Order: sequence, then C-alpha cells, then structure tokens
Amino acid sequence: EASQAGEGIFDLIADLKKHPEVGVPLYGPLINTVTRGARLKKFYLRSAATGVGKSRSMIADACYIGCNKIFDPNFGWIKTGVAQPTLFITTEQELEEIQTMMLAFLSNVNEEHILNAEYEGDEEKRVMQAAEILSNSPLYVEELPDFSLKDVEDKIKKNIRDQDVKYVLHDY
Repeated sequence: EASQAGEGIFDLIADLKKHPEVGVPLYGPLINTVTRGARLKKFYLRSAATGVGKSRSMIADACYIGCNKIFDPNFGWIKTGVAQPTLFITTEQELEEIQTMMLAFLSNVNEEHILNAEYEGDEEKRVMQAAEILSNSPLYVEELPDFSLKDVEDKIKKNIRDQDVKYVLHDY
C-alpha cells in the first residue's frame, strides 16, 4: 500500500537534526560532495573504461575507511578517523597485488618502488609503517576469481557475521 507523502515527515526532520545523513569520508573531496560519504545501506556504482583506475580508486576508499592513518607528503602521517570494518572483494587480482596497491596508497610510495624493492629516502620506512597499519586494521580482502551472485552474497554475509564488516567494495 502506498504511503501518504507527508506521513512521518516531522519525525524525519527532527531525526535528521539529531543524526544528519552523512557517511564516513571516502578518499578525495569531490566524491564526498557528490555522495555525502560512504553511507550505510547505500549502493555506489562506479563505471569507467578499462585502465582508468577503478580498482585503485576503490582500494584508496577501502584503505581510507578501513585504516586509521595515511601518509600525506605535506603533513606526514595523518589520522583518517576511526577504522571501520571493511571488506574488499577482488575478482581479477590476487591478494599480493591488492596488498602492494594498499601499501602504495597508505605510504604514498610509488608502487613500482615497492614491487622492485628499490626505495628512495624514507620510502622503505613508510612502507613498513603502512604494513603495520594494514596488519592492525579491520580491512579484509576476499578473492573471488570465478563467482556467482550467490558467492558474493555468501562472502559478504560471512564477513558481516565473522568480522562485523560495515562497508563492502566489490571490484568487478
């Protein structure tokens, strides 16, 4: 049955005064303007051509939500807020590929330097600090190279149950 448009409207307005509809920040100021952050129970879909950086963008968001610090070249290690339980589901890359991208994002070190183990200045120290942050973060990675919709649903439910995951990013 349809609801009358004004049903509960005054309660909604009062509730929004107490609890504004804003989620935890995603990485980058523009995306937060558009989405109002990563809001619970909301679905965000990003679509772009191959090689544009969708996976890296999602890894940045996963790290920004799931970790409590990132390295900023102007300020050093900065707090990103409270680390929230986050699941990153990958379908094309293996765990190690995801991990090096996460290390590169958190430490602000070129991934090529990490992959070649050829660091400049304090990069190795920053990568080790990023590894420590990742090791202590409620950020989980599931590899699903060959999957059905049921497999994705099962992995999400399992991680909600076992890890108290609140945010899910599915890279497909």
